Amino acid sequence: MVGCGKGTYIRSLGRDLAQALGTVGYLSALRRTAAGPFREEAAISLSKLEALGHIPPLLGALAPVATALDDIPALAMTETQANQLRQGQPVLLTRDAPPSGALLRAELEGKLVALVRSDGTTLQPVRVFNL
Repeated sequence: MVGCGKGTYIRSLGRDLAQALGTVGYLSALRRTAAGPFREEAAISLSKLEALGHIPPLLGALAPVATALDDIPALAMTETQANQLRQGQPVLLTRDAPPSGALLRAELEGKLVALVRSDGTTLQPVRVFNL
């Protein structure tokens, strides 16, 4: 088992290990058991998901969208700022602006509003959520 970050080429690692041992080799199988905060043991099958359909138990079976975005820093918004973002408008920052190019989660009272990118003075909505 290999624990690695994004950008690691596991097939190349297998080739390099074989070369280091003075032989040739290849991967006959490759299985991803985790990606970020998601683990294989917490996964549900597509057939189970289809069986749940659009019923309330489905909500307990799926992780919140924010789970996939946990590694992106959060920034608290006011109600006015959150509404601007929901309408696709940029939000002007008067102080403590994140550096230009920074990607952030805009939240209102802990609830995800949008993914935003800073240009140094404003936050531009990248993806707006209606959760």
